[in-house]
Amino acid sequence: MIAMEYSKNYVFILIIIAIVILAAFLLYAFNKPAAIVTGNNQSSFVCKEGQNCSLQGTPDFSKDNLTVAQKKLSTDLLMLTDSRYLPIGMTPDALELQMEQNNQLTYVAETGDTLVYVYIKTSDNTDTTAINSLVWNVTNTDSANHLVVAWMDVNNLTPMASLGFVQSIKSVISPVTWGDKKL
Repeated sequence: MIAMEYSKNYVFILIIIAIVILAAFLLYAFNKPAAIVTGNNQSSFVCKEGQNCSLQGTPDFSKDNLTVAQKKLSTDLLMLTDSRYLPIGMTPDALELQMEQNNQLTYVAETGDTLVYVYIKTSDNTDTTAINSLVWNVTNTDSANHLVVAWMDVNNLTPMASLGFVQSIKSVISPVTWGDKKL
């Protein structure tokens, strides 16, 4: 009789342990950042530093409906200039915060300007000094590949892309390093 009660207690303890392990697994599995849609294409989603947050769920828009200048902008820059192209549930503020965390965007305290770090691809034989009035600071040039690397005001992205000699504008993406790990 005592052995039977002992085995019932043992089974009960095993069931409790299994429930605790299952609950911990479920909490871990479902404890991922999620975009909480609050209406009006707004979200409380914020990409935390160190997370790999990609821009998923981008609305399916046709390039045929874009202007010539908009077609020259990378998708993230297009979303930065026109919130209609943001993924469902993402706000302009969340996009800016994500780009700021990736060192692609910064703010100028004195003027309130929002600057984005970009590659500007130009046509062959283009005098790149023509873009100086639309950029805040040129950080590098590669004349062999017709590239200008610059910080520029977000409000100047579309006017820059409207220039005939500008082929494309893409945000600078910092390289990911894995330290001394060998694959």
